[in-house]
Amino acid sequence: MNGMKKFIFFLLIVVIASCKEKYKLPFEQPDTGYLVIEGVINCGQDTTSIELSRTNKVNSTQKQYEKGALVQVEGSDNSTAQLVERGTGVYTGQLNLSISKQYRLRIKTAAGKEYLSDFVDPKITPVIDSISWKRESDGGVRLHFNTHDAQNNTRYYKWDYAETWEIHSEYRSTLEFFTEVTSSKPIITIGYRDSVTYGPDTLIFKCWTFANSTNLLIGSSARLSSDIIYELPFLRIPPGDRKISELYSIYVQQYALTKEAYEFLEKMKKNTEQNGSIFDAQPSQLKGNIHCVSIPDEPVIGFISVSTVTKKRLFISKAEVPSWNYDSGCQEEKVLNDADSIADAKNSGGIPTNPLVLSPRGAIVYFGVSSPACVDCTTTGTNIKPVFWP
Repeated sequence: MNGMKKFIFFLLIVVIASCKEKYKLPFEQPDTGYLVIEGVINCGQDTTSIELSRTNKVNSTQKQYEKGALVQVEGSDNSTAQLVERGTGVYTGQLNLSISKQYRLRIKTAAGKEYLSDFVDPKITPVIDSISWKRESDGGVRLHFNTHDAQNNTRYYKWDYAETWEIHSEYRSTLEFFTEVTSSKPIITIGYRDSVTYGPDTLIFKCWTFANSTNLLIGSSARLSSDIIYELPFLRIPPGDRKISELYSIYVQQYALTKEAYEFLEKMKKNTEQNGSIFDAQPSQLKGNIHCVSIPDEPVIGFISVSTVTKKRLFISKAEVPSWNYDSGCQEEKVLNDADSIADAKNSGGIPTNPLVLSPRGAIVYFGVSSPACVDCTTTGTNIKPVFWP
């Protein structure tokens, strides 16, 4: 009887396995992917920025930028303004457009394909009332949007943001390795940094790091009697995160959307939450207001909006979040000041920090060494202070 049970169990496994079918995508995309168009035509005084890229094949994570394209903004008054490629696949220009005209985007790729969006009426974006934040029960920080339109004309919103945070090296460094060339072989020694040239450690102790929003951030007050967005959560900083180890800043940009643009981005958001990112293969039914003129049936991912932009910056200092408890995890090794120990420390990739033991005459007997990330902040950031930093 036991043998019969084993045979039946084995038979069930075979039947179940044979019922599995390989999932096939409902559409085929070309090797180059479909064009992805991101950005808003700015009809105010600020810069218009449009990013062009390509969707990825399934299981591919490498973002493909569309370079060398001709990107133009056309007005309903037959005006034309060209955007300039400033970075990888990013096309910008300060256009100073009139809010009384309609505008559309025209793109001609380096491969010769042409894309055109529908004409869109400009929207006036209300000011951002505030960016608020609260400590959560676990000690983390949650940030929120607050805005409103007293005229009840906006209803649909989109945001993006840029983060900046100041970082300090765990250990200051007043020492550095020197290589002395002799007739026999190079000798590595330890000595003090040239404070006249560099300033003891200012170039590698204090830095700044940056990050931009990557998720679609949209909101709507369409179901409310008043056009108010109140404390809409959009970002969480976990407790102990390095972002608030010294001073943190976030710069938020707000755009007004049409209902059609909002509905497109809402579908896009659902798709990206399922698939991973907007550069992955998108469902074929996701259609925006941009079309391929060269091949009318070719899918294009994107929806062009025209609006002004409003901005606001927030700072959070470590003093405002007591018991933040950032821990770098860095450790300092004590190294003897002799030729072999110094050579081993340098060859292992360490960076000297400070004298730990001095002789009665002030000579370095032992000194500290730690990993580059713990001593040199330029390994994870830039030491060029942002112009807006206090």
